[in-house]
Amino acid sequence: MMPAPSSPDDQEDAALWYWRRTRRLTLALLALWLAFNLGVVWYAEALNAVIVAGVPLGFLLLSTVSLLLFTAIATVYALLTNAWERRARTWHQQRATDSPDASHPRDDSF
Repeated sequence: MMPAPSSPDDQEDAALWYWRRTRRLTLALLALWLAFNLGVVWYAEALNAVIVAGVPLGFLLLSTVSLLLFTAIATVYALLTNAWERRARTWHQQRATDSPDASHPRDDSF
């Protein structure tokens, strides 16, 4: 895992750091979602032998818990990527104010 730079040298360092973390998070959350959904389907027959509140466990997991897991994954993704983007934007703005270059206009559209 790449450590977060304390102060990136330029905008590309902050953007690269942000996109590497975002890509890693996306792959991890996608793997979690796939593992859960495929695992429940794979073991559905065995899970349906367990009854919870009059409902087979396989059905309960796919109909309810799957939706809750998807919502949790989307929430975690949104919170983390927003925090990382704010951090990368702060680094970019610090870099722009620390050494303004007259030949390059300031770009706040990070």
